[in-house]
Amino acid sequence: MTTATQLQSAGDYHLDGALIVGSSGKKVNVINMIGELNIFQSLDSPYMSGNIMVTDASGIAENLPLLGQERLLFSLATPGLEGEINFNDYHAIIYNVEKRFQQSDREQVLILNWTTLEHYKNLRTKVSKSFNGNISDMVADILSDKNFLGTKKPLKIEKTRNIRKYVIPNLSPFQAINLLKEEAVSMGENSPHYLFFENPEGIHFRSLDSLIGNMGTLNVPHKITYKSQPQDDPSNIYDSLGTILNWEVDDNSNNFLNVKLGMLSSTLYYHDIFNKNIQKFEYDYNDTYESRNSTNQEDKSSGTLIPQAKIDEKIISEYSNSKIFVHPTASNKLHFDGGVGTDNNAEEWLQESMSRKLQRDYFTLKFETYGNTDIMCGDMVYVQIPSNKTLPSTANSKKEVMDPLLSGRYMVTSIRHKVMPDQAMHSMYMTVMKDSLETAAPVKDLNVSEPPQGEVTNSPKVESKRLEVVTKKPSLST
Repeated sequence: MTTATQLQSAGDYHLDGALIVGSSGKKVNVINMIGELNIFQSLDSPYMSGNIMVTDASGIAENLPLLGQERLLFSLATPGLEGEINFNDYHAIIYNVEKRFQQSDREQVLILNWTTLEHYKNLRTKVSKSFNGNISDMVADILSDKNFLGTKKPLKIEKTRNIRKYVIPNLSPFQAINLLKEEAVSMGENSPHYLFFENPEGIHFRSLDSLIGNMGTLNVPHKITYKSQPQDDPSNIYDSLGTILNWEVDDNSNNFLNVKLGMLSSTLYYHDIFNKNIQKFEYDYNDTYESRNSTNQEDKSSGTLIPQAKIDEKIISEYSNSKIFVHPTASNKLHFDGGVGTDNNAEEWLQESMSRKLQRDYFTLKFETYGNTDIMCGDMVYVQIPSNKTLPSTANSKKEVMDPLLSGRYMVTSIRHKVMPDQAMHSMYMTVMKDSLETAAPVKDLNVSEPPQGEVTNSPKVESKRLEVVTKKPSLST
């Protein structure tokens, strides 16, 4: 740990706290007892959480006492940067003593799990109410109303279109919002697939598109460039924060699974339960790719990650029967008020939202790097991974020496901050995703020979010489 205002070396951090406040009113500062501190955030999680390992040689577990409902106050920052993970203003709460074991005669080790106050309140609160209006207004009501979640944290909510009616039947606030987000479509871009998550800037309810850019042309700038190689200027300590210490790719480009689940194409049968009719909507990934924001859209030569070569005379995204959705709706004559809010507009969100959700896991990269509290979930970053192929002697541009599949702009989907005071080290384990390539992959039909046609036979008979009158049994040993 350092208290300096400027970064002295990569991995430096400033930890203010940590103070544990027990239900008895007693306060204990455990800053010098911390063995490890972990902080988790994810695009799929509406709360931040973590754990803290404390070496106890003074009986704090007995003095507080630790019963699983203590406040935890701390803040973590990277010196010289503006970003901060602050739980001094919005407290964390310890909800579990995961482990407690003896390390020596007078010393115990405690591993304490913690989360946000909103997450804790979510468990003991239910939403039972009818809503009428825009989904974004409903979400704001659930998050801010003291009868529901009642959070005072900053809220980043993107306006939605369509008037909807909901009756929430005794669901927790997080369950209710996760239900609402499935049908959310943004006001300006008509973009489906909303995300409900928390990062150090507050609680977010917004579309995936809004995190990447605007109108398919304007981009959210990336915050940092991560390189799996020495930095250009080793003397620049802040540049060294972008060093990838190790990386891995896990379960990428799984076309078998994603064809089955509907990422590439699907068919929606929209059933009007009042008028007894059915509408059919077909979804093709390639039809929406150009109209949506993609992580590498700033490069004019960018292209999709999906293979564009034909298979059985069609591109893989043209097989709309690979996934079938059946979804009900109601007629505008169903209610006396003109039916406003009765149509769930599934054709606007169901198929594309499912596809965008699967795209977030389609091409991901995991890596370890130095801690940086400026980086958080939802941020755009640039990644450079050197090429693994033999390069020609004429190769001199950065694009030629970088792996075209692994390099490019990514979105941060999850982060684990790990602070190790005994090593004076703050590191991060990140998962990032991208949905496009900086340079589109070449498209050529597969140049392979057709398999031979097998012979079709009906009920083949077994040759008589292979049959015996009585099946011989093996003799029993004595």
